[in-house]
Amino acid sequence: MFNRNRPQPSAKPKAGGTVKLPQLWNIPEPDQISAMMQQAQKNHNVSIEQMWSVEGLDKMFVLNCLVDEEGDPLWILKETIIMNTKLLWEHRSRDIELIHSLVEGECQGEVAATNPGSGGLGQGSLNMNIAHEGGASAGASSQAASGSENSIKSSAVLPMLHNEDAILQGDLTKIQITMVLQSVQMGKMTGRLAIRTESKGVDVYFDEGEPTHATDGVDKGNEVIFDLVCLQSGKFQFIPDERTVERSVNSRLDGLLMESISLVDQSNYLVKEGLKDSSYLISRALAMTEQELTATLSQGLPLEKNLQFELLRYLGNYKQFSEMQTAKPLKRSEWVPMLFNFITMGIVSIAETPPQDSTHAAVVEEQIDYSALAASLKPITRAETGILIYPAFQYFLAQEIYRYQLCGIPVTLAVFSIKMHEVGKELTNLDVFDIMAQITEMKRPIDILGHFQTFEYGLILPNMGSRAAANVVQKIQSAIPSVAFKSGINGASITIDFGIAGIPEHCTSMGQLIPAAAEARKRAESTSSNVMVYQS
Repeated sequence: MFNRNRPQPSAKPKAGGTVKLPQLWNIPEPDQISAMMQQAQKNHNVSIEQMWSVEGLDKMFVLNCLVDEEGDPLWILKETIIMNTKLLWEHRSRDIELIHSLVEGECQGEVAATNPGSGGLGQGSLNMNIAHEGGASAGASSQAASGSENSIKSSAVLPMLHNEDAILQGDLTKIQITMVLQSVQMGKMTGRLAIRTESKGVDVYFDEGEPTHATDGVDKGNEVIFDLVCLQSGKFQFIPDERTVERSVNSRLDGLLMESISLVDQSNYLVKEGLKDSSYLISRALAMTEQELTATLSQGLPLEKNLQFELLRYLGNYKQFSEMQTAKPLKRSEWVPMLFNFITMGIVSIAETPPQDSTHAAVVEEQIDYSALAASLKPITRAETGILIYPAFQYFLAQEIYRYQLCGIPVTLAVFSIKMHEVGKELTNLDVFDIMAQITEMKRPIDILGHFQTFEYGLILPNMGSRAAANVVQKIQSAIPSVAFKSGINGASITIDFGIAGIPEHCTSMGQLIPAAAEARKRAESTSSNVMVYQS
């Protein structure tokens, strides 16, 4: 029986010719694209063409598949409006899922178009010369000059990135980051992949499709790629021919992706079990003998036993997850597998509230006038921003340095600047007040917020290392776009650059800590990352 929705072979196709399949009324499914490739493989140098329309769009899409002497099938996607046809992209690949995702993204307006005159990038390359919002690439400009209406559309511009040399660009809510990485690898591309979210910036450098260096301003190397694969939102661009002499990635991409996928699966399991920042980790390890604990852990993932024992000793009877992240700043590749082990083995459980402790006698609580305590800070607080003046901020920082010197309690200083994306636009004192109110709501009661020097701001984070501090400031950045500013401005138009330095991690005195954090902030502002940890 004739199936209108399946590609049908043409009778005796001739080399150099085209086999046109029956038109579809929806986006081709992966099995239909696979059938196109199979037919093209049987008929070398014959273009297999599939046309379809999408409901709500006044244009047609045409996908051609051609297998020639160069190896991988060549896929060509075009769009047709009346008599006007525009080339969207060309791509060589045997990956049916990748082609389907690119086609689907283009039909839904999620993938940037290409400039057909930009030339290929070699086998497996994704040929996308991107025009930016509010401007066009050189190819688009020449088309406009010739009177063509084939203007190149682009996906949303990356915050803080406006690179006309980008050949690949998109939105991670529309295409998985693993597919982007695999496209770079298959195309054997050399250059920099820049990923930006509301709270962090990541740069991965590639040489012939393999990663050589990855950094997010806090970490370097394989760990950055592990974290990157877990991202589900953000913008990306690939800028060709950008190189670095630094080498921090020591594994092939396919191996890193396999390890990353395991971390994603384990993370998803923990979330499904109810893990979130406010959750409590209830441990029963203290009630087990070392032999029982060792035997139980041996049934789980093959992880370092001493590291697991150390984390269990820290948890004690219970700890809040957010507290664990602050006090034990482990890497994602460390704490995710360990918690997965503990929970699947029944050693740790997740709860919304801490267990009740009935061992202590009830104490009559004295009423404290907290409003009077807050009022005592008014003389050292700047009214228009609601935070400490710089001399008072320095005084409290000095107290934390003394605690380190006497008790060994570490302290981290985060220095930050705030500005609008749009050149010429300035934040008002009212806007800064709203931002500080949001940070005050998110920070711990022991954290201290104040002015830093003349035009910047600072956050003192006692008993915290730089990795945990980076998590804190990234959460702050993520929250700013949702702030309801009284002036009516959009929080997404605000950039906050953080510089982080700590004692004893980076220095040993207050005189060293302040310039170290300030230098890290300058680097965050001058590079593509919004969070930068001091590096000596």
